[in-house]
Amino acid sequence: MNEVIERPSSPATAIPPLAHTISTDAPNNPVLHPSSEASGLQKSLDALEAQTQSLRQALLAKNQECKATGATYGRHFKGYEAWFTADQARLAANEHGYVAIPSLPITPAKVVLFLNYEMTRPQKRKLSDGSESTSTCGHEHAKQVVSALEQYRSNHAHEYRGVPEAQVNLRSDSRIRLLESSFKANEPERIKKAHALKAVGTRADTYDDSQLTNLATTGLKTRGPTAIWRAMRDRAMLLTSTSTAFRGDSSRSLLWSDMYCCDVPMNAKGRGEKIRALTLIADSSKVNTTGHVDEHGAFRHLCVELCPIGALALLFFAHFHIINSLVPNFTIDFDDPEYGQYGRREWYELFTFSTSKDCKREMQYASEWLS
Repeated sequence: MNEVIERPSSPATAIPPLAHTISTDAPNNPVLHPSSEASGLQKSLDALEAQTQSLRQALLAKNQECKATGATYGRHFKGYEAWFTADQARLAANEHGYVAIPSLPITPAKVVLFLNYEMTRPQKRKLSDGSESTSTCGHEHAKQVVSALEQYRSNHAHEYRGVPEAQVNLRSDSRIRLLESSFKANEPERIKKAHALKAVGTRADTYDDSQLTNLATTGLKTRGPTAIWRAMRDRAMLLTSTSTAFRGDSSRSLLWSDMYCCDVPMNAKGRGEKIRALTLIADSSKVNTTGHVDEHGAFRHLCVELCPIGALALLFFAHFHIINSLVPNFTIDFDDPEYGQYGRREWYELFTFSTSKDCKREMQYASEWLS
């Protein structure tokens, strides 16, 4: 009675495999293939990569436009590219079957050859008498060369993803580290040789009085209010720098408030004698990164054309009486909480060698001596 009757099961419905195409009956909807979709996605990713790398390059250029580093690194890269290309052309011409290697991408092996060349070549400069310098490049130069080429390699590594050596940090290579150490080890001998050259009469590449006078008086022939003001600014900057051994970055950042006068003892004139001096303050520069306050003094020059104090006086005369700039506010603001008990002085923020007539814009490296 309790007989179990087995019913034949219906055959399982076969589930078709997922289609690799998605289609609809709508005539306007295209058929999408995974391969084409992946290809389109890759193109989008490549475009995103190119856009972000372009943004990075623009930011790097903007960050370096106000610094000497960008121009210096660019000079080292051009030197590397020119030397490596010429050296490979020489090898290809002298060795049968040799194929010249391009200078790019930058790899550790290529930089090793360039550093070896830099270790022995003389400095690329001429002395004031027209002769070539015989001094060789030092350890700091080698470090700067490696830093310059590493920056270029890092910035352009994405363009050579298929070249493994182009992805290697230069200073991680043992050959480059050894060459940098060799530069450092050779430094005492290089300095000894430089001292020997000085002892036999080698001169520094500086302006003589006639050259400096010619430069200082050229701007006096300009016409037009703005041109005269710029000429007086450049003349004052030149004479101030040469009189006080100011670096370019210190001159560009010199503020009105960084200048004051003081009496300097001059016993050569007699006991208790003093001479009035113009004193310039520099608390930040490439060679002073600790904020130490350096004071540089300048005296009146016997030759009027070369007097830095007279040049600064002419600059301020041009500022107030030729381009008719407004007199700044010398009132002390004690209400500004950020300036403490001494208050805020607006004129403390004015630049001496500015590129703007209101003196609120610091001269940039690219415009020094050129604007």
